[in-house]
Amino acid sequence: MPKAIRSPEEVETVKNDILTTALKLMCDDGFDALSMRKLAARLKMTAANIYNYYKNKDDLYLAIQTRGFQMLVDRFEGIYNSDQPTRGKLYAMMHDYLKFGVEYPDYYEIMFSRNTPKYADYKGTPMEPTAFIEKQTALKVSEITTMTIMELYEGNDAISERDALYRTIVVWSTLHGVVNLFNSRVLQEVEEASEELIYKLINDLMKIAVKPKDEE
Repeated sequence: MPKAIRSPEEVETVKNDILTTALKLMCDDGFDALSMRKLAARLKMTAANIYNYYKNKDDLYLAIQTRGFQMLVDRFEGIYNSDQPTRGKLYAMMHDYLKFGVEYPDYYEIMFSRNTPKYADYKGTPMEPTAFIEKQTALKVSEITTMTIMELYEGNDAISERDALYRTIVVWSTLHGVVNLFNSRVLQEVEEASEELIYKLINDLMKIAVKPKDEE
């Protein structure tokens, strides 16, 4: 009797299970230790079956990265396209970045905290097109933030895209440190009112992001 063909919904469910399990394994053991055989054992399925959904370990890893960054991009695009004032948009982006890092610690760790393969590592390989899609998705996060910062300045106060990107990186670096400190529970050891501290930090970062040029 021929094997029943899975519906599109069933295929997506299986692919999601594979991604979720692979993400957990990478966080536990590292990217280098991830193998299709180990993943198959955790999922109680054959490695050959996993290859029906993903070409290889790198294809699986890039799918995880792309999904994680798209989740963050969706949040930022929703804020950017909202009707609230530009300052409010930037504040909301900072808040949602922190919220994403706390709500999805496994994704965040693989996306930002682990020394995992980057686009440059895939250049000249069969995986380059897939890696390029992942990189373009990831870059949208900084692009949206940079555009928002630029829109805070008008006329004679206008700043260059390079200056806005620099401010984005300063803000991003600080937020990244906070997420790592919070997820490792170090921040909670230092400051019991850590949530209150985070909101104060966002307010201070707003001052950095919108700092007038003549004060630099």
